[in-house]
Amino acid sequence: MKKQRQIYIVGAGIAGLSAAVFAIRDGGIKGENIHLFEERDVLGGALDGKWGRNKSYSMRGARLINEKAYQCYFDMLSAIPCLADQDEMEKSGGKYLESRRPWRSVKDEIYAFNKTHRLNSVTRLVGKEGARVDHTKLGLDHIDRIAIIALILMFEEAVDGKRIDDYFRPSFFKTNFWYLFASMFGFEPWHSLMECRRYLRRFFHEAPNITTLIGGWNTPYNNYECIVLPIERWLSKQGVDIQTGARVTDVDFRSSKTRKSVEKLHLLRNGNSAEIAVAPGDFVFITIGSKVADSRTGSMNKAPGLVTDKMDGAWTLWERMARKVPDLGNPEAFSGDVDQTQWGVFTVTTKGPLLAERIRKYSRVKIQGQQHILSCIDSNWGLGLHVPFQPHFRNQPPDTTVMFGYGLYGNTQGNYIKKTMTESTGEELLTELVCHLGFIDDLDRIKEVTTSIPTTLPYATSQFSPRKISDRPLVVPKGSVNLALLGQFVEIPDDCVFLVDYSTRSAQIGVYRLLNVEKEVTPVYTGVLNPIQWASALRAILQ
Repeated sequence: MKKQRQIYIVGAGIAGLSAAVFAIRDGGIKGENIHLFEERDVLGGALDGKWGRNKSYSMRGARLINEKAYQCYFDMLSAIPCLADQDEMEKSGGKYLESRRPWRSVKDEIYAFNKTHRLNSVTRLVGKEGARVDHTKLGLDHIDRIAIIALILMFEEAVDGKRIDDYFRPSFFKTNFWYLFASMFGFEPWHSLMECRRYLRRFFHEAPNITTLIGGWNTPYNNYECIVLPIERWLSKQGVDIQTGARVTDVDFRSSKTRKSVEKLHLLRNGNSAEIAVAPGDFVFITIGSKVADSRTGSMNKAPGLVTDKMDGAWTLWERMARKVPDLGNPEAFSGDVDQTQWGVFTVTTKGPLLAERIRKYSRVKIQGQQHILSCIDSNWGLGLHVPFQPHFRNQPPDTTVMFGYGLYGNTQGNYIKKTMTESTGEELLTELVCHLGFIDDLDRIKEVTTSIPTTLPYATSQFSPRKISDRPLVVPKGSVNLALLGQFVEIPDDCVFLVDYSTRSAQIGVYRLLNVEKEVTPVYTGVLNPIQWASALRAILQ
């Protein structure tokens, strides 16, 4: 029976890709019976990375991973041969890996890379005009410490619907602890206190490393080449029907007061309308919402602008579904205030040592990439710079360095550029960054060898929007017989949104429950019940 089932997956971000992997590996579904619909022309969602003809690069995000906290993600990646081994297999006609050695998974590749590439941030916080700030002192007083501990221990219902600045005093947001915590995870004072509490609990084991980031891991190259491409190739070899340029616009449900059963999918495939009948016994997995929906990219001389009317399909599809049947959540809670959820980001590509070496020496690291994050605490934009290990792209020239800039407060005017980030060109964003780092004397020379590609993300932090417990639907809604919801806007108790592990776990839950897989869903890791980690955490916040 399983072999005849059809699986329809809407959205090919990491959640949708993971659902296909779990359905094949653990659900016994043949690849040819899985249909994956993606609105864009490339897969991967937020895990993207691309390069232009002039060897300038562009990304919409950069992320750390964590060995203990990302167990579901690593479980999924253990099923996928890394890209290098898939290349070798293709060159040898499929015989190389079986005859010479066991193939290495993407998980194996990441573990091996992080044995030799460890973060050790010596400089994290940047003051006015490049002044170094001693980030080893967290700056918390007794009231702040008590508030953090109390938040960790209290029940989630006590913070339902509250913002972070409803709970902490204004002085808390001027502490080094907040600067480090916010820049690492992307929090802003008006974000959900519930999500802040979950992060404090979920990454409790990393409290001693908040100043150095020693516990943070990276992929060998950008996430698109290291994660998305290997999964896409593997799924294609399994026979999965991958359709790009296919936007699912609506869902019809069978009439029932107690059961939720998808009957039909409506889609636009390269501009042409189509319908897909969902037979009894088939299953539908839909990624709801999107943090990269309606993103727009500019250039050195063109600002990206800001889209506010939901032109992409991820939000409107969820809204239509939520109007039709109960218990599918409240999308408006997350997409209703673009001013509060938008980010401006920019990818910096620089040739030669001028900017790259100045940043390395400023960071006081031996190897470019060990610093990971530089946060400009006096920036009106909340500027941060993520510096990955180099090269960050497989085709990256040896004399080129790629970095990723972002602003937590993209709707405010800059200190030097009197515009918002969405109104600023790539050159203006680069100028603002260089001025904050204190390299203004070299600004003209830096511009000659550097390209900055800006992107606006209207819903970048929408997952952190203040919410009620009821605003996020369950992965498998109450009464559902063939529908699972995936991604960053479903409810997974105790887990943290904004993590690839969250999206992956939503896929695992959906596949295991709908397909009755007799395996345990990967538990959510937290060290809150470990007394040894309590001792370490308390020592850390006393700094």
